[in-house]
Amino acid sequence: MEFDLLISGGQIVDGTGAPGFPGDVGIRGDRIEAIGDLSAAEAKERIDARGLVVAPGFIDPHNHANNEMAGGILKIPSAENQVRQGVTTLVAGNCGGMARAWPLDEHFEAVSRAPIRQNYAMLLGMGTLRAQVVKEWGRPANPDEIRQMQRMVEQGMDAGALGISTGYFPAFVTTDEIIEVTKPVAARGGLYASHIRNEGDGLLGAAEEIIEIGARAGLPVQISHIKTYGQRNWWKVDALLSLMERASSRGVDVMADRYPYTACFTGLTSLLPMWAQAETARRGGMSSLRDPAWYPDARRAIADQLDLIGGPQNVLFAPLKPQPEIEGKRLNELAEERSADPIDVAIDLLQLGGISCIYFLMCEENVSVFYRHPLVMGGSDSHLRIYGQGVSHPRNYGTFPRIVGHYGRDEGLFGVEEAVRKCTSMAAERFRIKDRGVLAKGKYADLVLFDWNRIIDRATFTDQHQYPEGITWVIVNGQIAVAEGEVTDGCYGRVVRRDE
Repeated sequence: MEFDLLISGGQIVDGTGAPGFPGDVGIRGDRIEAIGDLSAAEAKERIDARGLVVAPGFIDPHNHANNEMAGGILKIPSAENQVRQGVTTLVAGNCGGMARAWPLDEHFEAVSRAPIRQNYAMLLGMGTLRAQVVKEWGRPANPDEIRQMQRMVEQGMDAGALGISTGYFPAFVTTDEIIEVTKPVAARGGLYASHIRNEGDGLLGAAEEIIEIGARAGLPVQISHIKTYGQRNWWKVDALLSLMERASSRGVDVMADRYPYTACFTGLTSLLPMWAQAETARRGGMSSLRDPAWYPDARRAIADQLDLIGGPQNVLFAPLKPQPEIEGKRLNELAEERSADPIDVAIDLLQLGGISCIYFLMCEENVSVFYRHPLVMGGSDSHLRIYGQGVSHPRNYGTFPRIVGHYGRDEGLFGVEEAVRKCTSMAAERFRIKDRGVLAKGKYADLVLFDWNRIIDRATFTDQHQYPEGITWVIVNGQIAVAEGEVTDGCYGRVVRRDE
């Protein structure tokens, strides 16, 4: 028996949660041909995996690799910050956004020509679809517009989307509208993932809404980057998980993903609660924040959000081309420099648009509570990044090594088998990614080899562009993408469509 690639002498952790065992993996073409004692086999190429865990490549169910404003797969097809942390498959199109990724079949064709370093799957972003149909942003869709969106969803699902996502919707997008638009997804066996309407004071109500959508539309629902936002809401973690458990017990298929850090990366617009975003849109956009009739209420809304996150010192600015001097500064520092109130500085910056920030607002203990729960898998909420360029979130470089190394090994939340399962087969099964996420004969040869004693993230909020440690080899579709800790020249990723 001869293989194209033989990985020998490793500890095989197959992604199912079953106990690991010593053995070899034989690969022919893009598939796993054999697992076991293959010491007598011939191979064109060999990897000595002694002392290493041999696992399925990590699957990221919550990625923003489609976001062209932040780089995107067509601008950064090398995706080095992802592959170096062992990720072999990305699920993009989250939080309702698709950038210019429409029509989906044309986007898939463009990505296939790139070429790309990892496998790439997509959700349909309802926000993007809606913007093409409902031209007046600040109102509910009418029946004709809903039918137009349904037809677009049908086209996208037939092109291979895994499901649909929502996020950042102001209050005028109703639950009923979301249910109607997701019905074609349910009919085709897809999933609905949501950056739910509120992750802070209105968290439990927002969780009830996504559960209602799952029940009424008849499809699995995924709470994206599950969290309790703001110190006054940290206590809600048990209530939130109990809601999910009760929904599961009555037949609603609800799960969640979670990144392993206590700060989030999102728009400065998050300083406006959803109701205030809706009112601002109704009044004509961010310029209305200085309208004397709206300014006092808008100011109070921002003040309440700053109180929720613990003050302006917990807002760190990402790069902004029109005003590069704000990069890496906190809102309180910028206010001091300008001798202005932090709220007024925020209002001024909101006029510019397109500003992203890191918000420090979560609780470390709750991260552990989420990861212990059987309904929660790993996910990064990350973007593609070029090493050393701009403000970054550490999750862009270290999500999966941190889940495995910090929460698994160091904190002892779970052993290597469960750590790997939360980063592989849970997502593959959930998102209907066929023949990936598990090591078995006939499956695609996507693998990561790592040292269980060394694997860890190195990126921090003050030293953000750092690759992780302990990941030595990454295989994508049977080809070596990372060799002895360094990326190779090859790009072996593919577009992954639902159930193929």
